Amino acid sequence: MTAAIELAGVGKRYVQTDQGDATLLSRVRRLGRRNHSEMWALRDLDFRVEQGETVGVIGRNGSGKTTLLRLLSGVSAPSTGRLRVVGKVAPLIGIGVGFNPELTGRENVFVNGRLLGMTDAEVRRNFDAILDFSEIEKFIDTPVKYYSSGMFLRLAFAVAVHTQPEVLVLDEVLAVGDLAFQLKCMDRMREIQRAGTTIVIVTHNLHTLDRTAPRAVLLSKGRMVYDGPTEQAIGRMHEVMQQETRERTRADLLLQEGGDAQTYVGGAEVLQDLVDAAGTRQRTFATGEELTVRIRATFEEEVRDPILGIMVAPVGLGAPAYTTHTFPGAYAGVHGPGRPLDAEVTLQVRLLGGGYTITSAVYDRDGEVMVGTTPAESFYVTSVGVHGAGLVDMAAKVEMGGKVVETPEGELERLGAPAPSPVVGLRR
Repeated sequence: MTAAIELAGVGKRYVQTDQGDATLLSRVRRLGRRNHSEMWALRDLDFRVEQGETVGVIGRNGSGKTTLLRLLSGVSAPSTGRLRVVGKVAPLIGIGVGFNPELTGRENVFVNGRLLGMTDAEVRRNFDAILDFSEIEKFIDTPVKYYSSGMFLRLAFAVAVHTQPEVLVLDEVLAVGDLAFQLKCMDRMREIQRAGTTIVIVTHNLHTLDRTAPRAVLLSKGRMVYDGPTEQAIGRMHEVMQQETRERTRADLLLQEGGDAQTYVGGAEVLQDLVDAAGTRQRTFATGEELTVRIRATFEEEVRDPILGIMVAPVGLGAPAYTTHTFPGAYAGVHGPGRPLDAEVTLQVRLLGGGYTITSAVYDRDGEVMVGTTPAESFYVTSVGVHGAGLVDMAAKVEMGGKVVETPEGELERLGAPAPSPVVGLRR
């Protein structure tokens, strides 16, 4: 096959100037001295994308994903290495990029269309289809500075996908907008894929990526650490995130409860492991399956009647999806040097597809002092066959006209009913 994108030893370096204080005397003193530092956003990237292939780019914030897309779009040039992109590129790497806020939506369609390689005649020929897709007919003659981010996205995406690009570059654009518009964008992307367009997409929505791109590239600290099937890339990403998390300071890993940080005094090392119903260590679970967190805490000093708490949080969001803890006095036991605490937390996975983390912590008998906590353990949830979107599966039952509306047989893979609430158990 012919390559649409080729990278060989590609790196991107930024120079950061150290301003220091702005007094004239300090500037005079710095004359002749180096006052800038280098930061490499990308280093030594080598990979190729074949024509008609869809590839995802994943990694934590700051891993270099958006920088890579800017290079592919021609917005920025590599500092080192060789980059080759074949064909007309339609970049959608930021809401409103290429739009003039003082111009109307109609005027911006023509301006943005030209920037993406369309002639005026092509823009006029596609204008009605662009307007229909964007669903902002009432506001098309309004200056875009008054648009919401969702309106920006609708119009920008509509223009990009109607340019008939040979290479489409997307950066998190499907994360904005309502569910109906997201589904509409997904349908349009499938049409573009069938037409043979090469697509490179950055997203934190791993569930969407798993359904869209058969291949993914994983970046960590500006370097490529994996390139292969998306499902394996997602699993590798969780391992990388776990390692990166362990490198953070323990102070950054304090659990939040009611918005107030708990007092942390150390004195315990807490380790956790995620296993499936068969007891096998696992990083990927399906909606409806059982997940068990095995925890071991070793103590430097004696602790009586400890309290155990856990927190489950979606990757990239600040608010937790679920927290629970044992009640004061519910567990009686004395632990210290040579007397570790073993615990299990069994959960029914009601979460919908995406990346999540679990953090476990041990508190004193009053729950006011945290004596130990784990790094956030990453895992991924698949929800194939579940008809729903959002954070959790609430197993909706629909009645219309006095009759229960069932999903057509074969349309979805039915999963078992949710199990009771999570149970926390402690073992001596």
